[in-house]
Amino acid sequence: MRSSACSTIVKRMAGCQRACPVHVDVPRYIRAIASGDYAESLAVIRESIPFPSVCGYACFAPCESFCGRGQFDERLAIRALKRVAAERGGQSWRDGLRTEKPTGRKVAVVGAGPSGLTAAYFLALKGHDVTVFESRSEPGGMMRWAIPRYRLPRETLDDEIETIRSLGVKILTDVTIESVSDLRKGGFDAVYLACGAQKGSRAGVPGEEREGVMDALSFLERVSSGSPASVGRSVCVIGGGNAAIDAARSALRLGAEKVKIYYRRGEKEMPASPEEVEAAREEGVELNFLVAPGRIEKQDTKLKVVFDCMELGPPDSSGRARPVCKPGHESSETFDTVVVAVGQELAPGRIGVKLDERGFILAGEDLSTDEEGVFAGGDAVSGPSSIIEAIATGRRAASSMDAYLGGNGDVHFPLASPEQEEAPEPASASEAVRLMNLPAGSRTSGFEVVEQTLKDYVAREEARRCLSCDRREFEVLLDPEACKECGYCRAVCRMGVFEAGSEFNKKGYRPFKVVNPQNCVGCMKCFYTCPDFCIEVKGANSG
Repeated sequence: MRSSACSTIVKRMAGCQRACPVHVDVPRYIRAIASGDYAESLAVIRESIPFPSVCGYACFAPCESFCGRGQFDERLAIRALKRVAAERGGQSWRDGLRTEKPTGRKVAVVGAGPSGLTAAYFLALKGHDVTVFESRSEPGGMMRWAIPRYRLPRETLDDEIETIRSLGVKILTDVTIESVSDLRKGGFDAVYLACGAQKGSRAGVPGEEREGVMDALSFLERVSSGSPASVGRSVCVIGGGNAAIDAARSALRLGAEKVKIYYRRGEKEMPASPEEVEAAREEGVELNFLVAPGRIEKQDTKLKVVFDCMELGPPDSSGRARPVCKPGHESSETFDTVVVAVGQELAPGRIGVKLDERGFILAGEDLSTDEEGVFAGGDAVSGPSSIIEAIATGRRAASSMDAYLGGNGDVHFPLASPEQEEAPEPASASEAVRLMNLPAGSRTSGFEVVEQTLKDYVAREEARRCLSCDRREFEVLLDPEACKECGYCRAVCRMGVFEAGSEFNKKGYRPFKVVNPQNCVGCMKCFYTCPDFCIEVKGANSG
């Protein structure tokens, strides 16, 4: 290794914790599970989020994508372990919960979804008087209305909302807020707009307005409300996200015999969770790729969908390959129902704050809007996002609003006992857990929860596979003059340690660079695959 090598050593946050939008201390709560202390594990989780059970059931788990164990064999079932902690952790975490003394400041939260309720939770802990206004008949937002019961049981959601109410948060349902100025005139010192993106986007094809065509959000809400429309024997679902998968699997449970998903890109470009896609296939949903609806026609009592054949072109603004129509390659099929799941929009209204060019609320880094004392977050700002991302913005909003109201903006409330700093225990060499689901043949007869909770001994053994990456340090060195931009280092590293450089070295190459050394788990794959011996990994505290 030459003396010109660039070196970085960092005391780090584990990759899984860094990937979580809320930065839940994943290694710490997993260590507690490994020792059988579910109460401590839940306390760690609840320091960051008020919905541990909901996330244990329905989070898309970005943490798992950066699990260090995945560099060696298979990543941990982090989400499933969170569910175990939530279900077995009991109520002792409440013993450490301390609400600050009342501030006399009143806060209005518009929208009782994950972002709004999270903000309400932390603002109440800071001593503020919080009222949540919800336009629907029950709180929960997309957690209640868009996630089917087979993924998230409603009693679980209700229990966690009740915990928020127990802090003194008032939740008023069937109330529509037309303007933030009305709230300010009503005596509220600050307002948080977390009204979500509750309108399903249209596909923009002729015939979409026909009877029997509906957007996925409307369809899923009717399913969740217990009064779904008849879908007939055959259902077409257009889209490739989780809403499309949920709609297709729900249609099967409503009695459809043939359910087909059509997506304009390929399978690897699908934004839907791979686990959900596989579950849909197991249940009998047929997935069709590189096809998009061209028009929808009426044919007797059915709907005829004419599809265009697509091919993938250059990447678009999302970084995915752009689908391009191949003229002259049409196909068609008839269905009883068509469900369009291509996105969400902010519902129209006279909220009274500035919107961006997409039609969503314009908010700054601190989530403040152009109106004094009015903040906004969640899907109403970002567009459609996940539960954990909405929770993250709700917590960030609580911090900003507390500071605005004269507080210190600190929304961290310690609930777990201090953890001793020590070298990590050797990780278990056991194989990864296999999540247990209801048999595919029996799932579609109803909305019973599909994924089963891990048994105690299984959960503890899975937790022992954790490498405790937060307790390991590695020094990653890359020689920029020797690097010939082969890219093998980035190809074998799932942890995002390396990135392509933009400047040329003396030999005319654009060398890769070390951008996230704190994510290194010491697997040495980059070292062994580098043909020019450009990389060195030093274990400073490998355990």
